[in-house]
Amino acid sequence: MLRIAGSSSTSMKTRKLHAVLSCALFIMAALIFGKVADYAIDPWRVAFWSIAGVAIYVVLSRMFGFDPHRTRVAEFAPALVHYVDRWELRLGQATLSMLGCVVLAARILDPENFVTAVVSGTLAAWTYFAVRLYAGGYRLHGRREL
Repeated sequence: MLRIAGSSSTSMKTRKLHAVLSCALFIMAALIFGKVADYAIDPWRVAFWSIAGVAIYVVLSRMFGFDPHRTRVAEFAPALVHYVDRWELRLGQATLSMLGCVVLAARILDPENFVTAVVSGTLAAWTYFAVRLYAGGYRLHGRREL
């Protein structure tokens, strides 16, 4: 079976790769911080909350439609309208909802390590966003970015 370069299967594999890479990068950064600051870091707890934060962010981004191919704005609308719809509204909804979910989960599941849980989940999700952005995972195909 022939796969098209932009198919959803390829896109999903890339998302998984970016998610794994961002979690690994964040865990390494946390361990380096622990060494430099002479602070004990629990790598398993950081790994758990990093994975949870990235997973929540991916699900919410999909749910809120932060996808260049799923917009309700007309294709011929000005670039500024597309920018506001996509980056300000949809990404903002996904990011704030992810933060709320991580805070709630940390408060319920790991209250004695609340700060570690929230920081790990949130910063790993933002690392995922940065990796996807840098790798070109958020490009609009066939339409110019603002």
